[in-house]
Amino acid sequence: MTKIKKLAEHIEEELCGAKEYAENYVECKAKGNSQWANRYKEMANDELKHANYLHEKAIMEIEELDKVFKPTQKMREKWDKSHESFVEKTAWIKQMLSM
Repeated sequence: MTKIKKLAEHIEEELCGAKEYAENYVECKAKGNSQWANRYKEMANDELKHANYLHEKAIMEIEELDKVFKPTQKMREKWDKSHESFVEKTAWIKQMLSM
C-alpha cells in the first residue's frame, strides 16, 4: 500500500502543477499573450498526461494487490477519495484549458 500511497502523492503533485500552468494559461490568454498562453497550455497538458499515467499505474497496482490481499475498508476509502479528487481536478483543469 505504500507504493499506491506514493503514486497518489505523485498524482496530486502533477495535478497541482497542471492547475498552476492552466491558471497561467488563462491569465496570458486574457492579456492577449497567445505565445505564452499556448506554452502554458502545453505544459498543463503535459502535467495532466503524467498524472493520467500515474493514475493508470496506481489502478494496475491495486488490481494486482487485490489478487493476493483484500484491502481494508479504510484503504479502499482512501483510494476512492484520491480517485474522486483526480477526476474532479482533471475535469476542472481541462475546463480552464478549453477557455
